[in-house]
Amino acid sequence: MGVTVPAAHPPLAEQVPATAYLTVLARARATAEPDSALRDPYADRFARHCPDSIVRITRHTAGTSVVIARALAVDRMLSELLPAEPWDVCVNLGAGFDARTHRLNWPGSCRVVEIDCAPVLDLKDRLLPAATAPVPVERLRCDLREPTALAGLLRPRTAGRRTLLVAEGLLTYLTAGQVRALAGAAGDAAGAGSAWICDVLSPASARTLTAAARAAGTALTMHGLPDLGAFEAAGWRCERLELLPTARPPTRPTGTGRQLPDGVLQLRRVADI
Repeated sequence: MGVTVPAAHPPLAEQVPATAYLTVLARARATAEPDSALRDPYADRFARHCPDSIVRITRHTAGTSVVIARALAVDRMLSELLPAEPWDVCVNLGAGFDARTHRLNWPGSCRVVEIDCAPVLDLKDRLLPAATAPVPVERLRCDLREPTALAGLLRPRTAGRRTLLVAEGLLTYLTAGQVRALAGAAGDAAGAGSAWICDVLSPASARTLTAAARAAGTALTMHGLPDLGAFEAAGWRCERLELLPTARPPTRPTGTGRQLPDGVLQLRRVADI
């Protein structure tokens, strides 16, 4: 009788979703450009672990400029919001290899909670330990497509606290229904008065980027939002919009009937639903 040999687990770096690498690759490349406005000295330590199969995806797309514009917009919004209000906690949904706790001027009174899947945070713990940040950082493993599990993690950490949420490069990989569920879970846990910085794509841009990914030989699928309905149904209202380079100037997205462009949103939870 033969002996069954258990299959070897792939190295940790290969278990990380492509989406986390695509973002950090763009940041690392931009940081290496002398004229770039983005400086992320931590990006390269993650990018160098990126499998070749994922690096090849970037050769078929022109998305680097959009990723950098998105990162800079999130940086600006955070840099303005953080000192403007007495935030107790900032929750980074789909934190990936984001190093803002290390590279931005972060208020010491605002603790940070980073949430992502286990492979991403396990590698992040190795390459950028939370203890090296100048502010308290807690990292939690969670599938963000599971709103009940997310809410269970958030409530003990956000109840009665001024909460600022960030989701960069996350919502474009979720369906409209999943975005609606996430917005509801996050909003219920954070409560009225909380703020949320996140980026979105239009359906047309999502189709274009999905086609480019398929041409590169990957099944990566992007999703767009036609309007703000997924947020407004959960009590979120748009306070600010910064267009991304792919966007066409739209009618202002202040209601569910208005077209939503590619951009970075600053939302406010105006009411508990």
